[in-house]
Amino acid sequence: MGKLLIEGIKSIGSPLFKEVRGRGLFVGIEIRSDSNVDGKDFAKKMFANGLITKATRDTTVRLTPALVITKSEVEQALEIIAKSTKDLE
Repeated sequence: MGKLLIEGIKSIGSPLFKEVRGRGLFVGIEIRSDSNVDGKDFAKKMFANGLITKATRDTTVRLTPALVITKSEVEQALEIIAKSTKDLE
C-alpha cells in the first residue's frame, strides 16, 4: 500500500510538489519553497476535503495512515490529495 500511495502522489504531477518521499506508509510531501503555499496551507486544505495530515516544518506534509489501510482507502486519499492540490494551484 505504501508503494501505491507514493506512486499515486507522484503521478499527480503538481508544480507545488518539490519531492515525494517515504518508507512504507510513512510518506512526506515537500512543497516548493518558492510557491505561495506552505505545508500548513496544504494540510488545512486536505483536512477541509476529508483527509487528516500533519504539516511538519514549513514545507512538508506528513501522511501516516493506519497499517491496515485498504487499496480503496488509498485511492480515496489520492483523490483528496489531487483535489486539494488543484484547489491550491
